[in-house]
Amino acid sequence: MTKKNKNDQKNPLDSFIRYSASAIQMGAAIAICAYGGVKLDEWLDTEPWFTVGLSLFGVFGGLYLVLKDLIKQ
Repeated sequence: MTKKNKNDQKNPLDSFIRYSASAIQMGAAIAICAYGGVKLDEWLDTEPWFTVGLSLFGVFGGLYLVLKDLIKQ
């Protein structure tokens, strides 16, 4: 029998924290871009265009960050 090193065992809490952080990071990217789009639309009086464009940019940016973290692991 071989002894398992404590570092070899995966803690389920570590995975939960890692994926929760990824979800929060993605949500923050979308929220910041959407907020910036709303403010630009108010400033330039171009009602939905910057909000829609920057929201989509936030979604793709958030997906990129999450996928980059998943591939790294």
